[in-house]
Amino acid sequence: MICWNMAGAYGYKRDRHASAWQWLNEQDADVALLQEVVPHPERLGPWGSVVFRGKYKQHGCAVLVKAGGYRAWEPTDQQPGLTRVRGAAAIARPDEEGGLWFISVHSDAASFEEINRAYPTWYADLPPREQIPRSSASAMWEIEPVVAELRPVLNGARFVLGGDLNSARMFDTGDRGENARLFDNLHAQGYIDTRPRHSPEEVQTYFKKRTRPLQLDHVFADAATETSVRSWSVRREVAEQLGLSDHAPIEMVIA
Repeated sequence: MICWNMAGAYGYKRDRHASAWQWLNEQDADVALLQEVVPHPERLGPWGSVVFRGKYKQHGCAVLVKAGGYRAWEPTDQQPGLTRVRGAAAIARPDEEGGLWFISVHSDAASFEEINRAYPTWYADLPPREQIPRSSASAMWEIEPVVAELRPVLNGARFVLGGDLNSARMFDTGDRGENARLFDNLHAQGYIDTRPRHSPEEVQTYFKKRTRPLQLDHVFADAATETSVRSWSVRREVAEQLGLSDHAPIEMVIA
């Protein structure tokens, strides 16, 4: 499995994105969770199932499954927050009972409140948030309604959820600790981080120049699936040497 922000949002260049698609298809991955991806139809042939959800303009989130057998799951009135931020997650439901669900997530770096200040009315009509665990008493990020409202849907199912959360423990300073609280809230809701058994510390996935060595990309699973993760690594050469994105892919092997 590969989880990767392909950098198709800002400064999109078709040739570079085509090279990123070529690299992805050469890896012979069974599953890909992609963010900031622009679908190139000519590159989708190897994938039996493609679930894409547009976010802004032409890019969005996608789940690709080589063997097929997946279809898009759409939120309903029971998930008003997820419906409102629909483009933040591509959700692939297995046709086979008991199969793994796959969710690709892109959570903006800014909170709803910050976005709404910059773009008035963008998130002015958000649904009630009282039942959503939040890392901040005064703000909320896209990832929070996504995981909270998916939790009942995924109850008892095996799943993998991953993507660019624009969050890292390294961001925390002083006594704020909002990023740590985000990860604690995820764990409490049954989203188990797949990294800690393979690396006790966060591993850099973001390689933009003059930035700290941040891990902005993360992959979570239910408890049973997390124990089946045999390896977890960051393919940093994709960002550092090949320059295909400012994010490096996370590569996992699940038994």
